[in-house]
Amino acid sequence: MSREPSDTLAVQVTSLRKVYGDVVAVDDLSFEVERGSIFCIIGPNGAGKTTTIECLEGLRQADSGAVLVAGLDPIADHAKFVHKIGVQLQEIGIPPRMKVREALHLFAALYRTSLPLSELSAELELDGFLSKRYGSLSGGQKRRVNIALALVGDPEIVFLDEPTTGLDPESRFQFWEYIRRQNARGMTIVVTTHYLEEAREYCDTVLLMNEGRVVTTGPPERLIAESGLAARVVLPRAALGTVGEDDLAALPSVVHVRGTETSIYVYGDGNVVGEVSDFLSERGASPGVLEARPASLDDIYFLAVGPEGPEGGG
Repeated sequence: MSREPSDTLAVQVTSLRKVYGDVVAVDDLSFEVERGSIFCIIGPNGAGKTTTIECLEGLRQADSGAVLVAGLDPIADHAKFVHKIGVQLQEIGIPPRMKVREALHLFAALYRTSLPLSELSAELELDGFLSKRYGSLSGGQKRRVNIALALVGDPEIVFLDEPTTGLDPESRFQFWEYIRRQNARGMTIVVTTHYLEEAREYCDTVLLMNEGRVVTTGPPERLIAESGLAARVVLPRAALGTVGEDDLAALPSVVHVRGTETSIYVYGDGNVVGEVSDFLSERGASPGVLEARPASLDDIYFLAVGPEGPEGGG
């Protein structure tokens, strides 16, 4: 299967399929990434996120379907392709005794152009350990080095796999501010994350995967708006007396109800808070036990993939 390159698209994926033995990791996956955008892939364990990214990076050959990145086939056009992209992996083969400064200079020399190493070092807080050996770094320090190595070649498109895992909140904020500045220069960012608040705040488009397929994709705010959800209400089960999940699910404003041992979670439209409150009052339960907040990307995630939550790889 082939596809014509597009001037406006950084990534074009058509009917991608990848199988490992009896396991279908990616199943008829199609999506597009606009040039100059920040595109985020989310999903639970085993969703196919890592396999998809590896096919985009040219690290794995798809069994069928078509992939174009920067208008190039990652496998057939590999010699040209590698100068267009940057890749940050969970693990990278830097010799443990190599100093951080040496690794940065080595990777910069592999590209036709590179970002100023002083800029990268300052922005990603590497200055304090440039002279340290890579093997002696903490997990968070190694992650910052790996991100720097992905960006050093000033790529058109950079792939970042869970880049902020292990970083403290301030470092996460500084990372995203730097990524925004690179994106403003025209760099396309394709990222996976388990922090859904990052996906909502920083990404132009979110792709939610499950079991190797697209569940939904679009701008975060649009996904929330189109879900029919406006709010999530949490009720302590012990305070509700005879009120049960089926009673709440029957209310016109309610989209979904789920229960745990201690709480009932009610998802609904713009009337759900008032309707649930009135319902509790009518049955002698205090509306004061109700906790409500606006619907979020976490709620879209849960309703799409179930109770596993936004954790793990895949």
